Amino acid sequence: MEIINPATEEIIAKVQEDDKASLEKKFHLLKTAQPKWNGVPLTERIKVLQKFTELLKSNIEPLAAILTSEMGKPLQQARNEINGASGRVLWLCEHAEKYLSEETMTATKDLTEKIVYEPLGVICNISAWNFPYNVGVNVFVPALLAGNAVMYKPSEFSTLTGLEIEKYLKQAGVPENVFHIAVGAGEVGNTLLNFSFDGYFFTGSYKTGQYIYEKVAPKMVPCQLELGGKDPVYVADDIENIKSAAAGIADGAFYNNGQSCCAVERVYVHEKIYDAYVKEFVEEVKSWKNGLPTEDGVYISVVSRKPQVDFIDQQVKEAVAKGAKILSGGKKTEGKGYGFEP
Repeated sequence: MEIINPATEEIIAKVQEDDKASLEKKFHLLKTAQPKWNGVPLTERIKVLQKFTELLKSNIEPLAAILTSEMGKPLQQARNEINGASGRVLWLCEHAEKYLSEETMTATKDLTEKIVYEPLGVICNISAWNFPYNVGVNVFVPALLAGNAVMYKPSEFSTLTGLEIEKYLKQAGVPENVFHIAVGAGEVGNTLLNFSFDGYFFTGSYKTGQYIYEKVAPKMVPCQLELGGKDPVYVADDIENIKSAAAGIADGAFYNNGQSCCAVERVYVHEKIYDAYVKEFVEEVKSWKNGLPTEDGVYISVVSRKPQVDFIDQQVKEAVAKGAKILSGGKKTEGKGYGFEP
């Protein structure tokens, strides 16, 4: 499988995709290793994940460079994501004992009732490309802390990052065959749906999430889906600082090159402040530096894959046909790379 840099359109790596046989082998190894990992005291599992955080922080520059090279987010935003993910891991580690300790509900001479938290077993985590660290640690870190083994399927657009995650988890002390990565595109993920995992966790599109849910439902195992959103903002007429509001909403819409499931996609503005708001919003967007994601100060770079450029272009044309006005950008960038002016 070829890994393409969306900013240069160059092939930066070739990786071996998993097939059914290699996935079956990894699944069997995970099943075999999970009970022993569950037997490791929680305090020791916590130390392992804390060490993982230390490794992420100490290697942030090469990790950010890899993330930027394969999915195109500006380098500083890649650093931000890794730092944010590290904080999430530490929070999960700090609270693990509280949430995983058994609770005594009834204790009399005749009856003792407890709630005991047990791992599911081996879980399948099909993750996203837009925030692979943030989205990934939300699933595989609590899973590992709870004593589960994990099959981690990164997006084909963040495969190199997935391989780095696997490498540093092992360096941190996660035992062999407790965490495996499934390498490949959608067909690999589809193959995993036929296995007998003890839980499925997916982040991605509504359409794919619906398909996964239908496939997994007969298994009667936990299935958690985090899907796309259509997030609105309403700007009331009593806000004190229109400029600040416009800047915050613009950031909410375009951060990560606009590729977020929780990005602002609709803005409703009170008619009394509409003109002032639009002026501030456009000025904010025009102030951003557009360019290669590796350049200092760049806020808008490229989208992750070529078809998305044509899709955005078509959306803009449809909006204009329906009466929208372009006040800034709104067209493909020239030269190499999957760029589109905001």
